[in-house]
Amino acid sequence: MKKDAISTGLFIAIGFLCVAIVIAILVPVVRDVIGDADDNKPAIPAVSMVETVGSPL
Repeated sequence: MKKDAISTGLFIAIGFLCVAIVIAILVPVVRDVIGDADDNKPAIPAVSMVETVGSPL
């Protein structure tokens, strides 16, 4: 009976450890994917005015 309790406890502890490792790996990956999805907006070109020297306005 005591062996069963110890093995069950170890099984649950190892399960929690595996879930924690998977979450620790997946959270940064998901953040990168979501961040890259937001970066697909087209770039708006900046407007620059060029004035030549000596040109009459």
